[in-house]
Amino acid sequence: MLEAYCGRRSYLPGGTLELKVSTDAPAYDLAIVRHARAPVEMLRMEAITGVSHPIPDDVVENGCGWPVALTIDIGADWPSGFYLVRLSSAGEMTETFFVLRAAKAVSKILWVIETNTWNAYNYFGGASTYTTGGDVYAGGAPRVSFQRPLPRGFLSLPDSEHRLATVGVVDKDVPYFIWAETQGLTGWTGAASWAHWGCRFSDWLEDQSIEVDLAVNSDLVDFPELLADYRLVVSVGHDEYWSWEMRDAIEGFVARGGNVAFFSGNVAYWQVRLENGGEQMVAFKTNVEGDPVIGTDDERRNTGMWSNWRTRRPENQMTGLSFTRGGYARFAGATPASSGGYSIYRHRHWALAGTALAYGDLLGGSSSLVGFECDGCLFQMEYGLPRPTGEDGTPANFEIIAMAPVTLWSRETAPEGLFPDGELPDVELVAEQVAGAHDAQTVEKFVHGHAMMGSYTSPAGGTVFSAGTTDWAYALRDSQVSRITRNVLEKLSF
Repeated sequence: MLEAYCGRRSYLPGGTLELKVSTDAPAYDLAIVRHARAPVEMLRMEAITGVSHPIPDDVVENGCGWPVALTIDIGADWPSGFYLVRLSSAGEMTETFFVLRAAKAVSKILWVIETNTWNAYNYFGGASTYTTGGDVYAGGAPRVSFQRPLPRGFLSLPDSEHRLATVGVVDKDVPYFIWAETQGLTGWTGAASWAHWGCRFSDWLEDQSIEVDLAVNSDLVDFPELLADYRLVVSVGHDEYWSWEMRDAIEGFVARGGNVAFFSGNVAYWQVRLENGGEQMVAFKTNVEGDPVIGTDDERRNTGMWSNWRTRRPENQMTGLSFTRGGYARFAGATPASSGGYSIYRHRHWALAGTALAYGDLLGGSSSLVGFECDGCLFQMEYGLPRPTGEDGTPANFEIIAMAPVTLWSRETAPEGLFPDGELPDVELVAEQVAGAHDAQTVEKFVHGHAMMGSYTSPAGGTVFSAGTTDWAYALRDSQVSRITRNVLEKLSF
């Protein structure tokens, strides 16, 4: 056994990294590597004495509690980036990570890594916010600690094909689940990881010679001055779990004229609270009735969906879009044979400049750009163009550039056995939390969703672009998707 985690998720250059390790090996080697096309080894140590520590019974809720095994001085000249800490011993290897913030902004772009979502899916200790065992959506822990190792598959994956959304083929059995089992991984690794989205976006940035600074979700709360030197905040991949304070930070930034680009999907679906010094994440989710804030003056801070009827702060007020009006694409029985791409409606939008896309064209179909989890809004057609109704919280001036049909899972369309008896499938759960009921008539209002790409501008001039799909980073090899990404970054960072 060889496991490790860092004392914090982010540091500054010149700071001290605290590494917590447990192993039954007598010694292990360590390397700290900055992610890049050609990874940069920043530090190597060998023959470090190994010490084994027990895993507490309450590890999921309260963390491992292991002592600091190593303190490492981070170089004052180390650049902001994503750093892997690799430990190895006698053929066994494990990884942990930290993000290095910039001591002084180098770029006008700040990429905030979705570490809250990783913690929600982390099943180290036998449970996550999704399950208390196995690959079924059952129960889930309402409190999960950041002070745990990440299971194998979160930070790197084998080179063979690995993705939840299908490309080209139609397969309701979810090939990723089958592939993961052959690799000794659980299916949950497909839903939250650097290995799926972050590494691809990072490599594309390097290819494009675009420099960005990095931070993590909790930095938006812990360092309120963080955003002052940036013009653009970027989200990538699966950015599902947001605290009230995170929302305040980003919405305040936009209200002051700052810009945000969500190259991500299922954004801010669940509200969470960070407690115990920020090291424990509270997420009652499907069991929101058990959240102790229900029935108190703080009920709006419940850890159900942001679109929950009690909260009165739907996420589309920030992003323009919501998973409650979107759903899954090319994933199990959800639109399994769809085009995988966006149909263009507003081809003159600034984000599409230089793409040659015209009204009705398909964007990203061959890459399943519209894949896995996607966000949309309530809309109506007006002279052949979709416009938001605004009744669900989407700003009235949100421009829908492109759309694609997606749908929330029902018991019939979800992978077999994922939702045991007693657990509401997605579409019924959304109906219950958003509308307060899950009878057939109410559920029908949420079945037919759409993925959407679009943007809006705040009264202060802050622009928010939303890609509406988790899988944007997978389609960056498409020249049109790449051009749109560059258009957004260039326009919103100046």
